[in-house]
Amino acid sequence: MPDGGILVKINGKKVARCYAIAFDYDEWQYTVNNKKPKALPKNTESISVEVEP
Repeated sequence: MPDGGILVKINGKKVARCYAIAFDYDEWQYTVNNKKPKALPKNTESISVEVEP
């Protein structure tokens, strides 16, 4: 997305810029752009999703 997208931060740290994000709290993982799921950090306190212009 050259004109924007989604910025994802976990505990204030930037983890991805993407066009799609999905969270599975039962499995404690997240998926960026429909690729392979990644584990959420065990110490996750906050997740922010920001739309970039």
